[in-house]
Amino acid sequence: MISAEQELQKSGINVICPINTINVNEIATYVSHLLCSKFPDFNLNYNDMFARISKMNMYIADMPSGMSDACYFYRNENLYFRKGLSFDEIKRLSFHEIVHHFQEVKDSNGVLHKLGLCTYLKVKSYGLALNEASVQLMSSFANDEKLDTVTYYGITFPTNSPSYYPLLCNLVKQIGYLTGFSTLFESTFFSNNAFFEKFKFLFGEKSAFKIQQNFDKLLYIEEKIINLNNKIQTKDMSYMKFKNATDTISKYKNQIKKTFLDTQNLILTSYFDARASEIKTANEIYEFRKILYSYSNLIGTADNYTFFNDYYINKMVEIDQKYEAIIEHKDSLVVVKKSKLSIILNALKKIFTSGNVEYQDSRNL
Repeated sequence: MISAEQELQKSGINVICPINTINVNEIATYVSHLLCSKFPDFNLNYNDMFARISKMNMYIADMPSGMSDACYFYRNENLYFRKGLSFDEIKRLSFHEIVHHFQEVKDSNGVLHKLGLCTYLKVKSYGLALNEASVQLMSSFANDEKLDTVTYYGITFPTNSPSYYPLLCNLVKQIGYLTGFSTLFESTFFSNNAFFEKFKFLFGEKSAFKIQQNFDKLLYIEEKIINLNNKIQTKDMSYMKFKNATDTISKYKNQIKKTFLDTQNLILTSYFDARASEIKTANEIYEFRKILYSYSNLIGTADNYTFFNDYYINKMVEIDQKYEAIIEHKDSLVVVKKSKLSIILNALKKIFTSGNVEYQDSRNL
């Protein structure tokens, strides 16, 4: 096995200088405060957090183009920040990387077995992208990042992280809204199985694993695009090589768009189909309508994308029919039947009203 130093060099990270103790302590103060104040359900001790973080080695380094501006290296438990960042930016980025430090589950030989929502089996990882997205969503929440609407790869979507994993953060926020953010964040930080068990229960095991795989696929394709862009920018290419590279990038971009929308559709249908089939009371119908309606504020859209609109209308018709069947059995209620057309028009009126989805759990699902 190669040493940590050799692996670091292989990654293209070259240390310039250590961050001084005063600044390390300021980073430790900043991250410890955010962890304890923004995630009170974790029951963390500020002094313990500060002591652990302040003992970490942190460095300014030259880092390859395309790599994140900050990197936690689990082999030596050190933090590296790209040369040229302001100290405020270093503090903001440090939250994400320090969460990785607390996520680690290693064996007695120092071999990493689990990192939040990611599991390592020999040389293969499962759930790496899902974990990165959840950590970044935690970081955006902790740092009070504002919601923004962006367009990447022909998809327009809301995100709290427009610069780091924006597509993945949008999708994991969709999932967290349905599972509960507290469960998502707790499992991310403490590397337990509570989130994934709930994920499988609510979405179905097959869908949960497919969604996880699609996250990893999106991350993999984006890395391919970054590598090709780096080659185009740093190497002299013949016209044919340049054209092949740009054509491949275009193909990858289309794959990202398709995979994102397919994943979004699977999140939508696997959850709401299961919940609709379980409805037995008028109150459950009201709750279902509210959740599906609010979900429309989270989704990504693209030219000719009509899946959500069609699904929303069909589900409103379906559950309205269930509602009529339920109240027909209550003699004390006067049944007022709606036509299918009136249901559709009412659904269309509501479907894209703007609104915000908060991180706090308001439901017990």
